[in-house]
Amino acid sequence: MNKKIIRNARIITMNERLDILPNGNILIENGKISAITTQSLEDTDAEITDAEGMFLLPGLINTHTHLPMTMLRGFADDLPLHEWLTGHIFPAEARLVTPENVRIATRLAFIEMIKSGTTCFNDMYFFEDIIAEEAKNAGIRGVMGESMIDFATASFQTVDEGLARCEALIRKWQGDSIIHPSVCVHAPYTCSQATLQQSKQLADRYGTLLQIHVAETRQEVEDITARTGMPPAEYLHSIGLLDRNVIAAHCVWLNPKEIELLARTGTSIGHCPKSNLKLASGVADIDTYLKAGITVALGTDGTASNNTLDLVEEMRFAALLAKVVHYNPEAVKAQTALRMATINGAKALGLDTITGSIEIGKRADLILIHADASNMLPVYDEYSAIVYAMNSKNVRSSMVNGDWIMRNRIVCHVDKENTLEAIKQLSGQIRKM
Repeated sequence: MNKKIIRNARIITMNERLDILPNGNILIENGKISAITTQSLEDTDAEITDAEGMFLLPGLINTHTHLPMTMLRGFADDLPLHEWLTGHIFPAEARLVTPENVRIATRLAFIEMIKSGTTCFNDMYFFEDIIAEEAKNAGIRGVMGESMIDFATASFQTVDEGLARCEALIRKWQGDSIIHPSVCVHAPYTCSQATLQQSKQLADRYGTLLQIHVAETRQEVEDITARTGMPPAEYLHSIGLLDRNVIAAHCVWLNPKEIELLARTGTSIGHCPKSNLKLASGVADIDTYLKAGITVALGTDGTASNNTLDLVEEMRFAALLAKVVHYNPEAVKAQTALRMATINGAKALGLDTITGSIEIGKRADLILIHADASNMLPVYDEYSAIVYAMNSKNVRSSMVNGDWIMRNRIVCHVDKENTLEAIKQLSGQIRKM
């Protein structure tokens, strides 16, 4: 139906005023929120959902993923990043990353993300045209781009071929209602200056996002400094890669000058606390980054280094780790963590005019959370309950662009049984390699 009404919800808007409506109703028309009120809404042409006992939130936004790596969940655990990446992941990907395997693994990722409240993701991988197709079929909002890197990959053999794939993805999907093509360049330690700058020029030409890994480990900082005379973020600034259309993933090891550079250029950060912990990369000082004026959002990274796509967990880890870094329980409060998972994510991806908060005129990217669940009660503070008590199973239903993508824990547009069977068969093949 083109019209939907959600009634009797406790609406957590995440707007600038952080308004909360204890017993609110919203009207959705043609995918957009057209009314938010505590008054009764009546429309005989509308589909009605009674959300008594539910929180209504903007959907969660995962700003850094490698979705098809679900096929490598648990494949090479408990290793340092560079050994893990170059000794295990890159060789495995050379054998396993095929169009069909990417399709299967992406469907599995969508099931997991949708069931844990994510309505928008930002992906960097290979065969992103397939990921875009699957996202469209699943109904989930996605930002995605082919991962540019200086060696041959499963989807391209040369940098020029990779850039051509990037541009083709942009030209095909730009202007779509839920698919937002972008440009991704892997990292300053895997890409030459020419590759980095060509990628930025492509993003600027089409007005898209550029995604890159930055300062994830101390080794990266040491290697880039030895090669360029500057640490990673400072080097990227010197060649024109820090900008308002750039999101830098991880940023664990930024020095004070680099923090100031990101803040001044409007570069955003995709913070991945669990992945950084598992790979022993370190703990990013996001409280300092936020206070410096940087937009910090949340990401899960891929499931080979996390091993989940559950943004509910990332919110909690982000808040708790920041407190330990500063020995300060007031660092990154629950409200801030939820902002990072919603409106900050939208800002970081350049989508804050259409999603990330519940406001009239924005797209209806929404989730319903069972606030009366035993693990949530009693609720003295909504933000505290969501960040510190909630788990992903409390997410009951979700919609994107006004269309339900999960109802009462049933994912609507991805065949769960066939996907699980396909991934089991694929994992059996991987074990034999």
